Amino acid sequence: MNKVMKMSFLAEPNDANYSGNVHGGKVMKWIDEIGYALSVQYTKKYCVTKFVDDIEFLSPIKIGDLVVLDAKIIKIGNTSLRIKIDVSSIDLIKNKSKKNCECFIVFVSVDKKGRKVPIKES
Repeated sequence: MNKVMKMSFLAEPNDANYSGNVHGGKVMKWIDEIGYALSVQYTKKYCVTKFVDDIEFLSPIKIGDLVVLDAKIIKIGNTSLRIKIDVSSIDLIKNKSKKNCECFIVFVSVDKKGRKVPIKES
């Protein structure tokens, strides 16, 4: 099973806040999405966000930058996964990259009734 995932896309004008940078809420949404995708891919079960820890915004993302999210499972519990997520961006015109954000997020595998279910490692 894969313990890493990468996601990339261009920051668009509808992602911007009032100062013209990507809104922090958008970044948090992307973090949650890649965490969800990796946890479901790994567990083969529906997973929900349990906890987001130490989210730190380091620098803004500009509209038109290529946004790159890297997620890695760092701990596997009985029913949960702890995932480290790094967000970076690349100014494609200047060919310069920078780290924008990092955090840890925990997802829990659940059944159709929302009860925790064990993760089977393979």
